[in-house]
Amino acid sequence: MCTDPVASKFFKNQQADSSNRTCCDCGSARRADWASVSHGIYISIEASGIHRSLGVKTSFVLSTTMDSWKPVHLRMMELGGNKRFHDFMQQHGVPEDWPIRKKYCTRAAAWYRENLKAEAEGLYLPAPLEAGTGHLPMEATAEGNTAQSALLDKVFAAAPDSRSMTAGGVALGSSMSSRSKAASTRPRPSDSPTSTARAAVSDAAAVVFGAHMTKKLKAALQASSAPIACLAPWKLEGETVAKRLKEQSTGSMDGFGSDSARARRLAAAGA
Repeated sequence: MCTDPVASKFFKNQQADSSNRTCCDCGSARRADWASVSHGIYISIEASGIHRSLGVKTSFVLSTTMDSWKPVHLRMMELGGNKRFHDFMQQHGVPEDWPIRKKYCTRAAAWYRENLKAEAEGLYLPAPLEAGTGHLPMEATAEGNTAQSALLDKVFAAAPDSRSMTAGGVALGSSMSSRSKAASTRPRPSDSPTSTARAAVSDAAAVVFGAHMTKKLKAALQASSAPIACLAPWKLEGETVAKRLKEQSTGSMDGFGSDSARARRLAAAGA
């Protein structure tokens, strides 16, 4: 149920166009209850996760059933639509089956969202996109072409789309029972939380700091037998606070100190 009555009525009318009822990216019959406002398109929940990984400057995602909508965003959806976006991308030579993170980082997609926003806000439109360049990647920016972006591309390129998953994210055709699924995901003795965290830290360092720092970090992790703080920072912080309170307690707080108020009451009752 949409929390915004104006948006609810708007999207009901938008669904009169059958192309807006299904995901613009995966093309499945799954309901498109999410939207990339930046492109004026309707997408599935699976595609919305990948759109969010692009960042709000590239794809601003909202739910058509749970979020409140600004008039300018509704105007962008009104001017856009799945069919208009598909036709434009096809006109500029961007294959429909390209991975989401690649498709929406093309010059065609960048021009389209700039033009759509200008139309919705009544601003000057951008110069026409040069023919034959739409399929090319956007020019490098301060946020683009980084190791982190490359890692995200790799992760989401391997992610299944809604055509190969159930609504719960399980691969179609899988005969794995709940018991066998639990057994297959049970951590092996070597996969302790500490060793898993050490591996995660090393992988992150490889992306952020490079091979040289990663080598040093691995050596430090292997030399240390102490738990990694990132496993449960809230637990470690709580233990630290409790220890400090015990040290500072005058005995008047219940639960702290051998001569606490509760201990004195119990002793008095026993006497």
